[in-house]
Formats: sequence, structure tokens, C-alpha cells
Amino acid sequence: MLFTFLEKQKKLSNKAKLVETMIQSLEIPEEQKELYLQCLDILSEKEINNLYKSLTSFVKEIEMEEIQDIQKQNFTTIAGMQKKEAEERKQEMNSFSFLLHNL
Repeated sequence: MLFTFLEKQKKLSNKAKLVETMIQSLEIPEEQKELYLQCLDILSEKEINNLYKSLTSFVKEIEMEEIQDIQKQNFTTIAGMQKKEAEERKQEMNSFSFLLHNL
């Protein structure tokens, strides 16, 4: 998970580089990206750490939501498969009963 990787970072230079990379990957106008990147240059160490902590927390929340969505999808798929299997068995039983009845 990306959150785990982000959480392990201790060096300020690594954190600043990761924040910069995240800003670069945003789908926003280039002018806005440049403004955000310029702001990074004037932030203190504490402010960079706080920003990094906020971004890490945000990434964790997004990843947890995605995991929950995947679990729901898997549950729905499994439930759907079980229902389909039950219907197939019911059809088999009905077919078997029909054969026995006609003998």
C-alpha cells in the first residue's frame, strides 16, 4: 500500500520530494502546479512535515475506501455466484423429479 510507504519516510528531503511528485501528478493547470511548487520552497520544516502528514492521512483514507469497495464487490460477486449455483441445483432437482415422475 502506498500509505505504508509514505508512513515509513523519515528524511525531510524524501518527504519534500514526495510532496513535489504528488503535486506534479495532479491533474490541474500547469500554472497552479507551479504556484504549489513555489510554495514548497518557502515552507519551514515543520510546515513540510505537517503537509506531508496531511497528505499521508488523505492517501490512507482513499486506500481504505478502495479496500472497502473491493470487499463489497467481492461479497456481491460471491453472493451472486451462490445464488446462481442454488438456482442451478434447483433446476437439476426439478429435472430429476420430472424424470422420476415420468418413469
